[in-house]
Amino acid sequence: MLNDTKEKRVSVSISLAESEKNEIKDIAKEYGLSLSAFLRLAAKEYVTKHAETANVNQG
Repeated sequence: MLNDTKEKRVSVSISLAESEKNEIKDIAKEYGLSLSAFLRLAAKEYVTKHAETANVNQG
């Protein structure tokens, strides 16, 4: 993945139930993160932790 501090941000769209969005937003807030930052970090962590078991090449 690319360096977060050197690139312009772009928007992506995901679909969530309102309750899911609120739940994730509340969790993000507990960590002092925005919803976007939390989802970015969660996606990166998921890929890192599951890459070996999924046999996925990240390069």
